[in-house]
Amino acid sequence: MAGVIVAFTGDDIDDFDQWAQEIRETRISRIARPARVELYDGDWNFRGTAHARLAGSMNLKENDTGSIQFELPIAQSKLTPFTGDDIDDFDRWASEMEDHRSTFLAHWALNKEDRDTSNIHVIVEKDGARVGGRTDPKTGVRLQRSTKDGDRVVLEFLDDMQELKHVHMAAAPFLPVSLIQLPKVQFLVAPADWGGLASLGVNVLRNQGTNFNMNLDILDSSTWTGGLWAQAQIIPIPRPLTSSVAPPTLITGTIKQSWLEVMAPILEDAELMVVPRRFKTGDPEPFPGAGTSWRNGTLFVDIVDKSGWRSGTSIAGNLATGMARAIANVTSDYVEDSYDLLTGDPVDVEGYRLPGFLSSQPPRPYAVYRDGQITGMTDFDLSRGAGGPCRITAGGKSMPGVNELYEAVIGYAGDVLGDNLGAVIGVGVGVNINVGSLGNILWAFTGPILRDSTLAHMSVPLLLRAAEQGWGHWLETAASGVTQSYTPAALVDLRKRRRETDPDTSFSFSVTSGAPWQIGDNGQGHWWLGDRVGATAKYLGARVFVCRCRELSLPLGGSDSAVWNAKFGDRRAKQDPMEKAIGLISTAMGALQEIGIG
Repeated sequence: MAGVIVAFTGDDIDDFDQWAQEIRETRISRIARPARVELYDGDWNFRGTAHARLAGSMNLKENDTGSIQFELPIAQSKLTPFTGDDIDDFDRWASEMEDHRSTFLAHWALNKEDRDTSNIHVIVEKDGARVGGRTDPKTGVRLQRSTKDGDRVVLEFLDDMQELKHVHMAAAPFLPVSLIQLPKVQFLVAPADWGGLASLGVNVLRNQGTNFNMNLDILDSSTWTGGLWAQAQIIPIPRPLTSSVAPPTLITGTIKQSWLEVMAPILEDAELMVVPRRFKTGDPEPFPGAGTSWRNGTLFVDIVDKSGWRSGTSIAGNLATGMARAIANVTSDYVEDSYDLLTGDPVDVEGYRLPGFLSSQPPRPYAVYRDGQITGMTDFDLSRGAGGPCRITAGGKSMPGVNELYEAVIGYAGDVLGDNLGAVIGVGVGVNINVGSLGNILWAFTGPILRDSTLAHMSVPLLLRAAEQGWGHWLETAASGVTQSYTPAALVDLRKRRRETDPDTSFSFSVTSGAPWQIGDNGQGHWWLGDRVGATAKYLGARVFVCRCRELSLPLGGSDSAVWNAKFGDRRAKQDPMEKAIGLISTAMGALQEIGIG
């Protein structure tokens, strides 16, 4: 089959068995190939493929910057013409030239002055995944000399997520930043995915110095005329505003905040994931209707839902009874969550009926690794916690109106006291004396004592947690932020602290791709970064723990090219609609205060 998977064309079960075996062998052969590592200069001109890697690794993180690092051998030989007399001289010369060719990229990377551009870019391709990066600006290229291990050049890259930390959120990107920014803070209410991509797009165009019409839907590709994105380094994958089904959110930001800094907590809350991918000349069009004339190295950015949390998804299960699907509901105190099972739903497998295409559908993940004597996992590490204290206190400032009421009452009382005191003294001495207002003086003395002393905190017991933990449990903790009590911000602060102390299940392991599940992206793997994956523990029977993949690492040197290290955990914000609305109000009020009208 030469590495190509074809559709079944047989007539009976024997033909099907043979076809299935050929597919399995083709996929195993594909995942056994080492990762392809290509180096490019600052203009994204191809310089070579790093075949002779001594060691290295690629470490990916969800919605955060990952890293790529590998070592290249370096030799002192130089390209010289052959000047020998016999075959032995020629063999010696050919060996020296081969050493030089194998270390060309190490010399090229180390000799910064001889390059036309100082930046070095990398693309790592493995099993359908493509990860790009740029050398670390401080320690990107290092020469290490060793009499024991030989000389080598170490290249360290930050992956393409770092690019999104260097696009900032101008409040008014269509106005010159150096001249005026009005309003002072971006204030965008939109679906999380569309709003995030639109904010990224307008700020990329601002940096590229491109004129654009703010009345148009910036993500509607039908409006991309006149070479709008022709020279843009970063391009958001277009989607019309009306097509988004992501939860609405409020996106605020200033020129001092990067796009990823603003969007990371919003995307974590909405269970969305940023997917950056470099375009290479010869690739198919990056989205329908895009064409293929994009500049080599153009970074396309998308925001995708790989969790399925808001549509119902598997959070646990059992090998005997299958996966269980659940959805969260808020309790009466709006701080704790309860979880209800979804039962009786028909099993929708339509997304899996794509011949030759492997994937994990967010609402119905299925890849489960079984811990035992015969397993593809090694170095399995499972951690489980019961959770933190069973009472949380938040606040620090009196609820709205309390301080103002104290100031008004004391000010009024001081004014009355001053008027009456003047009248009494005047009667005593027989002279009309005006003492004046004492309200400000009294408030100056009593204000520091009374301010933020009454109704300044909210203390909420976590009854469900206490019932689960038992009579013996930690008593209380406090939210670290200082907020005004009995406000949406305080309630969000309570829930934030509750999530930080929630019981957590996480696991990590090393696994060889294809044992049994294949790790890969774009139809070449059963799961990838961000997907939900299950695992069992040898001493916990058939119970299945399901978590999202938060970090994924692959060696880039030696013979372990198919052995991955994966970390799974549940760092997501389990938000309900009530919290979503409260968070929206709280964020809005903070933004209004920054603007100067709150």
